Amino acid sequence: MYFSEMAKTRGCEKILLGLPLNMDGTEGERALKVREFGAILEETSGLPVVYEDERLTSIEAEEILIEAGLSREERKKVIDKVAAEIILRDYLNK
Repeated sequence: MYFSEMAKTRGCEKILLGLPLNMDGTEGERALKVREFGAILEETSGLPVVYEDERLTSIEAEEILIEAGLSREERKKVIDKVAAEIILRDYLNK
């Protein structure tokens, strides 16, 4: 798996995945799929996988991009990247 190899060769200590929890904090089908993917990454990379709640990160990212003056078209291109940055920020701020 390419991603696992990239993580190992870049000296990563762990892999962070956003966990799509339901609004009430429970785990649904999407969270289960992320955990299954995480298990595959952990096995193929040999690195621990940690999970961070990703609820509302897309909304926060959208607000940031609107404040920055990006058009709807421009926001569509980068919203997932900004949401991923928010997930990382939240994890690092713990």
